[in-house]
Amino acid sequence: MARRDGGAEAGRLRRPLLALLALLAVTLVSGALVAGTKAGLTYNSFPLMDGRLVPEGYGQLHPFLLNWFENIAAVQFNHRWLATLTVVAALALSVRGLNRPLPEGPRRALILRAGAALLQWLLGISALLAAVPVWLGALHQAGAILLLTALLNCLYRCRAA
Repeated sequence: MARRDGGAEAGRLRRPLLALLALLAVTLVSGALVAGTKAGLTYNSFPLMDGRLVPEGYGQLHPFLLNWFENIAAVQFNHRWLATLTVVAALALSVRGLNRPLPEGPRRALILRAGAALLQWLLGISALLAAVPVWLGALHQAGAILLLTALLNCLYRCRAA
């Protein structure tokens, strides 16, 4: 339901959308680390990793910072929880925005972005459970592009009127 005063409401969503963009950027980089280390070929269960929330070898490298880039258990753990945080934040922001009097463009953009976030998260879980066949890994990477595009579109549509 669009109203004339919704332009200002849409503009107020830009700051949280920019925060979501930053979170998505970190999640995308962590996904690149998963692909580069082939971490998706191990721990093929969700949400637990070998029956544990935090995998046993999470912090085995020293200095600790190396774990975030080179430790397969840590790389995959970080990506799966960053992705989960990203999708929860995306859905929460959509609910917040859709409860405001927004014009039709920003409203549709919020719905599209939420759908893209949920689809991407489900593609990631599916790829993980299937031990990342090439076609599903490629589809998951294409989903990342779709989600980034949907978020940029949402930012554009929510600019102050």
